[in-house]
Amino acid sequence: INPEFTPCDNGHYTQLPEGWAICKMKQITSITNGKSQKNVETLNGIYPIYGSGGVIGRANQYLCIAGSTIIGRKGTINNPIFVEEHFWNVDTAFGLKANDAILDKYLYYFCLSFDFSKLDKSTAMPSLTKTSIGNVLIPIPPYKEQERIVAKIDMVLDTMNEILRAV
Repeated sequence: INPEFTPCDNGHYTQLPEGWAICKMKQITSITNGKSQKNVETLNGIYPIYGSGGVIGRANQYLCIAGSTIIGRKGTINNPIFVEEHFWNVDTAFGLKANDAILDKYLYYFCLSFDFSKLDKSTAMPSLTKTSIGNVLIPIPPYKEQERIVAKIDMVLDTMNEILRAV
């Protein structure tokens, strides 16, 4: 997206474009632990209940606000989901909400590109901790650059979806 930026696969690469910063996820997001849906689940609830793989029910209460990204804590850990409405997340998923430093969709697109499986310390079922997610380093461009990046990704994804619908 930035033709003057030379990417590098080295995780210790520190040369960022002017105006960019590196932050830990916990510095620029709130990370909400999920809870069991047993006591809130209802057939005609107004809020979706999300697990790490998607909607699994409805509730009349929510834990996370609209514009949050879901990251799986157990099981499906590399399938972030962007949710545009308030929702309840179960205990197998974290809800990440960007603070004022970054756009919600920029956070989501970063999460889509990040390999959360490398944070997995389990031996059987994939599993993440709030601490490991909070310590993930995320490059933060200036706000206008975030808007440009998000708009470009949205445009490319819209084009891809149009192509897929036509096939």
